[in-house]
Amino acid sequence: MELDELMNRFRVASRELFNHYFRVPDPYNNDGWTYEERFARVQTELFQTLVVEPGNLGNARYGAMLPAVRVELRHGDRAPIMLNRETDSGYWDHPIKEVTRDAKLNFIRFFDWDQLDYRDNRYVRVRVESWPSQKNAEGKDALIESHYVKFAKA
Repeated sequence: MELDELMNRFRVASRELFNHYFRVPDPYNNDGWTYEERFARVQTELFQTLVVEPGNLGNARYGAMLPAVRVELRHGDRAPIMLNRETDSGYWDHPIKEVTRDAKLNFIRFFDWDQLDYRDNRYVRVRVESWPSQKNAEGKDALIESHYVKFAKA
């Protein structure tokens, strides 16, 4: 099975598992962070089982930058991107608003703005390994909507 299929299976399984079994009503007043921490442990094992082992990715760990997993544009030469202002500051307002096909992006994790409410795994968090046409973006983290990308082994 191709890595793109494995990653998308994980994206959906992770989302559904959290939304149905770990999300709690009114999470900010109902111990939501405890459930999120429990889910993070399960999610790590789920990634290992659904992606790392069948994809032969060695010692890859969910949430760490994975040089073995490239994130590429699915269609076209450009896609919207939210690039981190610094290297990893949590501000996604860098002036560059589009990524081009020449960027080499490494997978980190799936991302939603609210970690405790319903998840969609809408975004893919990546690290820009290289980008010849935008050298100042190299080393920064970025967010790209998942429907714009595909996953491939490096």
